Amino acid sequence: MIGPFIIMARMVFSEVVGTLSFLRPEPDDNMVDRLHYYYTSTFLLVTAVLISLKMFGGRPIECWLPAEYKASWEDYTETYCWARSTYWAPFKDPIPETGEEREVNLISYYQWAPFGLILCAFCFYAPCLIWRLMYDRSGIRIRDIVQFANDRSNIQPAAREANIRGLAAHLGSVFKHRFRHGTKHPLHHKIFKYLNIRYYEAYLTYLYLFIKAMFFMNVVLQMFLMNKFLQTDDYDIYGFGVLKDLINRKPWQDSGNFARISYCDMDIRILGNVQRHTVQCVLVINIFTEKVFVLLWIWYTMLASVTFISLCLWASDLIPLERRKRYIARRLELADVEFNKKTVQKDLTEFTRDYIKMDGAFVLNMITIHCGLLMCTEIVDKMWEDFLSEKHPEGVKTPGVDSPGGPFMPPRRKTSVLVPLISRDDGLLTPQPGMDSPFLRPPSSAGGNK
Repeated sequence: MIGPFIIMARMVFSEVVGTLSFLRPEPDDNMVDRLHYYYTSTFLLVTAVLISLKMFGGRPIECWLPAEYKASWEDYTETYCWARSTYWAPFKDPIPETGEEREVNLISYYQWAPFGLILCAFCFYAPCLIWRLMYDRSGIRIRDIVQFANDRSNIQPAAREANIRGLAAHLGSVFKHRFRHGTKHPLHHKIFKYLNIRYYEAYLTYLYLFIKAMFFMNVVLQMFLMNKFLQTDDYDIYGFGVLKDLINRKPWQDSGNFARISYCDMDIRILGNVQRHTVQCVLVINIFTEKVFVLLWIWYTMLASVTFISLCLWASDLIPLERRKRYIARRLELADVEFNKKTVQKDLTEFTRDYIKMDGAFVLNMITIHCGLLMCTEIVDKMWEDFLSEKHPEGVKTPGVDSPGGPFMPPRRKTSVLVPLISRDDGLLTPQPGMDSPFLRPPSSAGGNK
């Protein structure tokens, strides 16, 4: 019996893994998001399959029958009790007499456990599905941008230079055509703009924060519904109550959580008379189901905490203008950019607020996550050069040939301009005078070698 069951389980598991290919991670999110839609959903679906195999391919319930029962009654009794639901009663207490008292301890969740797990998996994947459907219509294809920045040809200096130049030009063009809130336009122009909200300067940013909020609300809601689904209203918080019972070594016979032994009432009509028979059953499936739901509760608790922290960090990094300016300043400092002492603060504000806007900072954060700090730094460096070329076409000089008395600051003084924008912790990123960074190219060099 065990051999065919294992073979069938392996076949079903391989089919499930193949079906779950649509859950594969994409370079348009971060690790916290993947914990929701990829890892949690996969775990829920796999456990749902395992429980279903036991339910429909094995014997999830076994009942002890009195001696007067015939052998042919065994399968019927177990099938009836499985479909009818059973109830639990402590061994030290007598079995309740009335049906109303027995309904209080009715155990009916185990038949629905696989379907509940599948529904939970879909709820974890739904925010990701909404994110990918909506951001793809905004004109900024994050997945393609990140894949292009990760192209294998970037190991060649010439190809890397061309790809960075192309990415900077593409991003600059895309961000330029995203409208800002508060700009002065006729009323009918503003109405048409807000009808095309997906081209708003912060559309991607607020959409991503909304998706993260959906992830957080989903896991909190599932923790709340777990109490209702498992009918454990004796505990204010289900997981803490079960863990407390396990720590205190309180057995299931006293708590009733995932009871192994339950009772079933059968009404049988014999010669026109309805007779009630009570049998004792063993719910083997509850041994596995208990471990699954306790593990899920612990995982949901950690996941909710991590998601809330991630949501707060992303919001604090992307919404305030000063935080975005600090982020751009760090990238430019790493790129060893030379600045105009008189206009650097104004240029940096206009570049962050008007050129790349809020969605630009979001996309650059995604590039940093999936492509590395160096690639993002070089893209920001190129976009900064394009921005200065558009703003000061007559004042831009060839990099590296500024005279000491020219409008650009000497390299040894460039860091002082960024001090107000960079925290003390970022001082480790500042190159020492006379020392070149061993891992960043100086974009001001004329050769362009990387």
